Amino acid sequence: MKRLSLILSLLFLAGTSHAQSLFADYLETDVPGEGKVSVERDARLDSLSGHRMNIGDDGNAKAIGYRIQVYAGNNTREAREKAQEAESCVRENFPDLPVYTFFKSPRWLCTAGDFLYYEEAYDAMRELKSKTSYNNMIILRNQEINISYQTGEEASM
Repeated sequence: MKRLSLILSLLFLAGTSHAQSLFADYLETDVPGEGKVSVERDARLDSLSGHRMNIGDDGNAKAIGYRIQVYAGNNTREAREKAQEAESCVRENFPDLPVYTFFKSPRWLCTAGDFLYYEEAYDAMRELKSKTSYNNMIILRNQEINISYQTGEEASM
């Protein structure tokens, strides 16, 4: 019984620290024309939440999350062209989904999306598979992803 209550307490603590960390990051974002908020907290709270975001001057944040690998080839010109074709296909079918094509030795890669949660990446991958001819997709973990913060005023524009 003591073990069960200890486990439940730890899960509750981790969940509340995650919400506090994300809310604190949101409060600390710099919005032109408004006041500046600084939240002092122990750095261990961020490590408990699992999502540490670094917010840049441009309003974009970097975090560790998930991306969908749409295509992976070798280091030939043909593989480069196929990676670019995969990028075009994803952009055509999903214009709001960010797509990244790059060479990471020894292969060409095409990845899509910036997802904080595995479930979001999985749902997007299923939709991508249903609307494209690329069926060998996988979800990549521990990827540095881009997150854009918008205030309510910017989001409604």
